Amino acid sequence: MNKKLEWYIIILLVIVLIGLSSCSPNPHVDKQPPHENAEEMTEQITKDMEAMDREKEQADNPGATNFEGIAHALACMFAPTECPANKSKEEKKTDR
Repeated sequence: MNKKLEWYIIILLVIVLIGLSSCSPNPHVDKQPPHENAEEMTEQITKDMEAMDREKEQADNPGATNFEGIAHALACMFAPTECPANKSKEEKKTDR
């Protein structure tokens, strides 16, 4: 066979394979069961919207939220003798 005929056969086979793969069933089926009634659907939508609102509120807060933890970390960095974690370890050693 000549090269031109081989190329035509290869292109035809690729087109056939692409056509057959498009006819395959969809593996991404909706895994969520349908709602029994309108009330369940409304409850689910409300829960989803409340969760989205909580996420948005957390994303809108650009600052730190754990000020007590930050204060303890800074205290331990700049005054290790006054660190509450070190005091509790020393107290545990002396209690034994």
